[in-house]
Amino acid sequence: MIPIRTIALLPAFFMALSGSKCQTTISDNVIQKIGFDFAAVDEKGLINSETSIDYEFCIPMDETMMAKIKAIEPDVQTPRLAKGRIACSQQEWLCIVTTHDSKWKEKLYTIASLPFVQRIVQTDYE
Repeated sequence: MIPIRTIALLPAFFMALSGSKCQTTISDNVIQKIGFDFAAVDEKGLINSETSIDYEFCIPMDETMMAKIKAIEPDVQTPRLAKGRIACSQQEWLCIVTTHDSKWKEKLYTIASLPFVQRIVQTDYE
């Protein structure tokens, strides 16, 4: 398990690696987990300055792992009975986060860098 202090240091770690070949490898591995196009999202977390995107991912049913997610994004939604578009298993919890935040990209990358987060997809509300 990764201590919460380590997770908090991840953004600084990525910044320290900026410009290095190592960052490309880390960023590529992290970005591969993100299964939606976030290029159109602005610095405020909005598309066309008006609409945010919600995204979802699964985590194992473990309070320690949930605490790590909440340390990154305290406003994470966790509808415990829902399985989401991503189809969480019976042993996983669905987590939903919005991009409507000035630190949305940092949070997205940090969540995607967690080893227990396998993939992230856009939430489609029906």
